[in-house]
Amino acid sequence: MKIMIPDGFFIAVEGIDGSGKSTLVNSVADILAERGLDVVRTREPTDGKWGLILRQSAEHGRLSADEELEAFINDRKEHVENVINPALSDGKIVITDRYYFSTAAYQGARGIDPQSIIAANEAFAPEPDLVLLIDIPPWLCRSRITNRNTEVNLFEQEEQLERVRNVFLSINKLYIEILDGMDSPTRIAEQALNTISVYYTDKIAASDLAASDKRELIRRLSAATHGE
Repeated sequence: MKIMIPDGFFIAVEGIDGSGKSTLVNSVADILAERGLDVVRTREPTDGKWGLILRQSAEHGRLSADEELEAFINDRKEHVENVINPALSDGKIVITDRYYFSTAAYQGARGIDPQSIIAANEAFAPEPDLVLLIDIPPWLCRSRITNRNTEVNLFEQEEQLERVRNVFLSINKLYIEILDGMDSPTRIAEQALNTISVYYTDKIAASDLAASDKRELIRRLSAATHGE
């Protein structure tokens, strides 16, 4: 039986390229889904028109900072309208691999004020309930990217990653939780699940669900957290 809080639960996983975001998203989503929680996993840039433009920008010569920012915002508007808001309205847990904090960090590293980027996005995009920021030294990310046997794109230059990392760490939101990217993927996933449990339990407790449904959701969440 599916039990969901009315406005869902929204998690964004952030970090510089090579930090392990996609691995964490898949690990956490799989574990939550196995315990009977309804999960939607998604990512940015999307596979839509604007996402394709952004991938081409990374691989074949970057757009100007303003053009790139416009593409990110247009891509996100479609993402919010077509994926994020409908899933949250259905009460699902949404986990996105990147969100507007990445835009603030990457475009902030190119000279645009990160706070103005965040404000522009929050005019139309819902704030997450939780941001999991994987923090890791750029030299290690650069090594990981190289070991993938793929060409390093223009978002992945080491100096650029250092600037991006600094912007990420400067963003001040109470729901941003930093994970140590130097830990093993298993340990990072454990830390993420423990953090999700705290935030989601608080939201469940504050919801208008029946007491029995609250207990059942918290039981499933506890099972995911403790590997039961």
